[in-house]
Parts: sequence; C-alpha cells; structure tokens
Amino acid sequence: MQNKKRILLAYPQMGMSGSYVRHIPLSLLYAAIGSISAGFAVDIVDTRLNPTGWREELKATITPDTVLLGVSVITGTPVGSALEITSWSKQNYPHIPTVWGGPHANFNSGEILSEKSVDYAICGYGSMPLALLAKNLRGDAEAPPLKSIKGLIFRNSDTGNVETVPPENSFEMVNYREIPYHLIEKEMPRYGQFDSGERIFSIYSSMGCPYNCAFCSSPALYRDFGRKYELVSPQDVADHIEYVHREYGASYIYFIDDDSFVNPDHLEAIIDEIDRRSLQVKLGFRGARIDEVLRMDDAYLVKLARAGTNILHIGAESGSQRMLDLMRKNISVDDILEVNRKLARHPEITAGYNWMIGFPSETIEDLRSTQKLIMQIIKENPNAFIFPPNKYRPLPGTELYETSLRFGYKPPETQMGWIDVEVEGDYKFPWYTTDFANMVNMMHVTSYFLDKKLFSLAAGRSFKHFLIRAIGRLYRPFARIRYRYGIASCLFEYWIYNMLVRNFRRWS
Repeated sequence: MQNKKRILLAYPQMGMSGSYVRHIPLSLLYAAIGSISAGFAVDIVDTRLNPTGWREELKATITPDTVLLGVSVITGTPVGSALEITSWSKQNYPHIPTVWGGPHANFNSGEILSEKSVDYAICGYGSMPLALLAKNLRGDAEAPPLKSIKGLIFRNSDTGNVETVPPENSFEMVNYREIPYHLIEKEMPRYGQFDSGERIFSIYSSMGCPYNCAFCSSPALYRDFGRKYELVSPQDVADHIEYVHREYGASYIYFIDDDSFVNPDHLEAIIDEIDRRSLQVKLGFRGARIDEVLRMDDAYLVKLARAGTNILHIGAESGSQRMLDLMRKNISVDDILEVNRKLARHPEITAGYNWMIGFPSETIEDLRSTQKLIMQIIKENPNAFIFPPNKYRPLPGTELYETSLRFGYKPPETQMGWIDVEVEGDYKFPWYTTDFANMVNMMHVTSYFLDKKLFSLAAGRSFKHFLIRAIGRLYRPFARIRYRYGIASCLFEYWIYNMLVRNFRRWS
C-alpha cells in the first residue's frame, strides 16, 4: 500500500512576548483540517518549543512523502523566524514547496513571493486553499489548477509573474470536532501563559467584527463579506468547551474573537450553558470594546465573574479625544473612565487596557493626554492592567494607511523590513520628531512597571523570574516618576530594553 503524502506545518518564534505567552498553535490546527479530509497526513513543528533545535526537529519530521512545508506568519519577529525556516528548507530540501499563510500574508501576500525561499502564499482563510494546493502538488487528477484556488498567490510558470487569486468572501466556520488537537497532544503541557499552570485552550464564540476602526485590519479583511459578523451557537461553544475539558483537561478557555460582546445576550447564553453543565473552567476574553462594557450592568459583570472570567482585554486606545475620533472608536474619554470605575467594583475581573500611539498627526500633547488617563485609571482601579502601548503600524487596506502614505510613509521593500514592525520593535515613521519618538519609547518601556503586570508575568519560581521581579522592584519607582512627569530625555533604559529584545531573538 502506498504511503500517505504528508504536509509539514511549522509555527515560527514570536519574540520576547512569546516567552511568557505560548498558546496552542490554533492557526496550524485550523489550516490542517482540509488537508486531513483530503487524505493527507499532517505533521506540526512548533519552533517556540524548541528554539535552538528546531532544525533537527524539522529534519527528523520531513520524509520522502512530504509534499509541502507551510508556515503561519504574524507581522514582526515571526517574519524573521519564518524566513529562517523556509530558507533552511530550500537549502536542504529544495524539492519541497514552501507556503506562507496567516495574518502577515493577508496584507503582504504579493511581496512575500519576492523572497526566493517562498513558493506560495495564501491570504484569507487557509484550510481549503492549502488542501487544494496540496492535491495539486500530489498530482491528483481532480485537483484544480492553481489559478482557480481561492486566496492562492503563486508564480506563473510561463511568465514568472506573481498572480493573486482573490480569497473567498466568507468565514471559514469550523466544527470543533474536526480540529485535530491530537496533532499536538503530546506537547499540550508545554503550552500556557505567565507560568499559571492552567491548561489553556483558545476558541471562537463568533467570527468577524462589524465595527470600522480606522487602524484595524478587520474592516479591510471583511470589507467584501456579505455578513461581517457570525455567531457560533451557544450549544456548539459549550460542546466545544466540554470536549476539550473532558478530553484534554482544559481548565482555562480564552476567547480569541475579534469581539466577544457585539451581542451580549449571546455571550450570556454561553455562560448559562457552561453553568448548566457545571464545567469548572476559567474564562478570558481577548476582544471587548469600551462602549460594550459601558452597556453592561453590575448584574451582568457579576455573572461574568461567577462564570470564572478573570480578564477582559479592552480597547481603550487613547486618552486624547481627537485621536479616539481619528480612530473611529465612537467613544469618549469619559466613557473610558466610567467603564474603569464600573470594573473597579468587580475586582475578580482584571480590566486589561490596550493602547495605541504613534499615529500620523498625533502630537506630544495627545500622548500626554493618554499618559494622564492611564495614571488616573490605575489610581481609580489598582487591579487594572496597562498593557504596553502598541506602536501604530500602517496596514494596507486600512483607512489610516492612506493617511500614513500622505504623511510620507513608505512600506518595507523586503520581508526583513517587517521584523521590527511590532510592539517590541524599534522603529519610527516620517511624522515622528525626536521628542515625539522619545515620548513614545518612554511610555512603552515604563508601562511594564506602572501596575502589577510585571509581577504577574514573572510569577514563576525560576531564577529568571526572580531576577525580573528584583529588577522590577528596583526600577519601578523611577519608571513611575518618569511616566508621571513625562521625562523622556536620557532614556537609557529603552536602549537596554531594545538590546534585550534583539538579543532575545538571537538567543531563541
């Protein structure tokens, strides 16, 4: 009997943040679904789990039956890691085609193929395109030609030109029973965050987002969709939670929806179903808006807390009303303060506030408004987490991308240029003055020390965590003085931070 053809999927390293948050590679599991249905065997190598020995692991996994190597890529540090993976593959296995997918491919797909180590890219949802590409490479008689595979970017073998097939304009709704968790079952104890010891599973309760934030990729990604938001039924969500709880010991469910609270009644129905089944799991939510939390009453928040919710990631974004309006957030600074005071009454739920700074036309006074708001939030809610402000990144297709071009922005010409374009990256844009850049960098590095966040991230018993806590206690008073008074000159600690980030990539 002929051996099954195989697909190898790799997950790249994630930079310094990946050292304390390492969730299961859900993007690879979703990508594998169509290929498994098409009769392929799928192997997964997560280089985050083996940062120094991933080459040997890939070598041990590749067989004569491997028909392609796929990598899921996020913009930033993972771009460099993905380039290492595909370059290594081309040097050692030039006959195996390579393909990039993931968020980075959605907005930089054509440029990706300027890299000689990448043969194909997939934009949009990838399970079916990957399966069809694999069938084409396997030589199936019924396999469609490349030019008819939705979302595929490839080099025309006749002209050498890069061709792009538009992706499907609909969501990839997945039955949880098809998710091949068994592919990573042996490694599950190694996934988690903050040394919490929880068995964390990321799942969806909805797909898409109906809002139009000017900086966000979602409006661009879903622009041509007939429906921009779809709900997964409460029954199916609860079934999924019960399944991973029973089969894999899931103790913490992290909802990775773009926005979990567009329809609060839907989320409440999920919680009721979890309670009815007596599922003992904790809950966390990646997506929540200020205006949504504003509409929640205390009874709703009590219900969230009793269901095991310990954190809401909330997009506050800015303390400047002008910048909030520029972002099309449809909220006010007073709304943010009201939400924070409300959540302060429910300390079981950590309010984790996300911020974004460095927009075209933003001024130092706008930054000072954000700085002032953050200090007020901490004062009124000591339990709040202030996540490091994200440096704005112009994403093609977004409303503010065109604004950035008018302000002189020129996107990277090579994939290597995207490595530093992330929250940990040391980059600046044409509209940055020296004083503005210093203020942005000061707010970023000191934000780690304003609240209790650092001590949660480094709560483990290892020497590394002990050292981080010790440094945090020594530097925190100085950081808070810097931040409170906006002292951005002589920012030696940002130089140290940036050196650590770059060395972390080298050590990983």
